[in-house]
Amino acid sequence: LDPKKRGARGVMGVTCGYPGCDKGEQFSITSTITLRSGLKMPRFGLGTWKASGKGECDKATQIALKNGYRLIDTAAVYENEEDVGKAISEVKMARDDYYVVTKLDPKNHGYDKALKAVEEQLKKLGLDYVDLYIIHSPRNGKILETWDALIEAKKRGLAKSIGVSNFGVDQLEGIKASWKEMPEVNQIELHVWNHQKETMEYCKSAGIVVMGYCPLARVKKFGTTVVNKIAEELKVSEAQLCIRWALQYGIVTIPKSTNEKRIIENANVFSWNIPSHLMKELDKADEGFKASNSVNSMKIPWSEVQ
Repeated sequence: LDPKKRGARGVMGVTCGYPGCDKGEQFSITSTITLRSGLKMPRFGLGTWKASGKGECDKATQIALKNGYRLIDTAAVYENEEDVGKAISEVKMARDDYYVVTKLDPKNHGYDKALKAVEEQLKKLGLDYVDLYIIHSPRNGKILETWDALIEAKKRGLAKSIGVSNFGVDQLEGIKASWKEMPEVNQIELHVWNHQKETMEYCKSAGIVVMGYCPLARVKKFGTTVVNKIAEELKVSEAQLCIRWALQYGIVTIPKSTNEKRIIENANVFSWNIPSHLMKELDKADEGFKASNSVNSMKIPWSEVQ
């Protein structure tokens, strides 16, 4: 079958056999990964970076939710949390049927400022709690007291789970050395051109789920590598191949788009798979390419941010 004609919901019943998938569950747009706490998190969602908070993000979020997406990723610095909240209220879904991730603005690091920020962001979203609240970056430091604030926010029921973003091994080790609860999720730039193997291995050993942003590497490498060749061979778009690769690599992935056609196309990755021999070919695409500047925060010495 032509993958372009297959449904986004995995109607062909491709079974999920990748790390973190629930055993026996079909690999579909609603597949989940189990966090260390036992709570479940969708494997696939919509990224909203650079989606305008003046209606553009509202429209994109509604399109995504109406087409089977269950995870929406936003952040304070995106300035679109109110749009996300508006879209959710307009779609009128049961609270357990969608999963919201948001992140702390680095300027609000510190215990008191972070706790206040969580409450303010919930008001913008129109929610009593978020499913996952994340420290957006180690930049601006005060990580340990900021992390204490997130632990407290979880205790108060303001966040079901807590995590970090743009944290490297050294920074995660710093949290571990403090004998504090470890993050359940680490959101980092991860795509077929940057496999982040060291961080992936560490997170796996520590029970931390990896969530990859920039799954398309902001299309900066499209048409220039083996990825394009394999996409043509499988008769899928290069974007679809990148998203499917991320899922088979074992991470949560959040492709960003505000275009209705692309939002739907990006979800059309569940009724076909990348054969093992082509997954091995895609190993060759890993060149450590960085599409964002945020990823460089992973290398800041722990002594400078703790």
